[in-house]
Amino acid sequence: MFNVGIGFGLVIVAITAQFLISKRLKHAKVSRAFSWIAWGGALLGGVGMSSEFGNAVGISAGGAAIASLAALLFIVVDVADRRPDWPAFILICLAPTLMRISGGGLGNVYDAVLTPFDGIITGLRAFMGM
Repeated sequence: MFNVGIGFGLVIVAITAQFLISKRLKHAKVSRAFSWIAWGGALLGGVGMSSEFGNAVGISAGGAAIASLAALLFIVVDVADRRPDWPAFILICLAPTLMRISGGGLGNVYDAVLTPFDGIITGLRAFMGM
């Protein structure tokens, strides 16, 4: 039986869109739409996966806080320069998990940032019948 969670499923869709942009897609306007699908799917998929296996990965709260800050810096630079590449794409999938594991005041800020995305994930899960 083939069973995936909503987070992993959205990451698969995002990876497919990113692959098609880099290997096959030539139309500029469709490419822009696919890049939104890729990055939105990666972000929502990362948030969905973080709730599925967040604390089971064996990273300390302090280490996750440092890693998430570094990941966010890379993501901001790539988005600001309008040149998203595969490392940034991978980081946008992993950053929500690191953000969810973070503790302390920074973890509370991250929880507030991730809360709207959790609502979107809940709606998508119901829409897709998961």
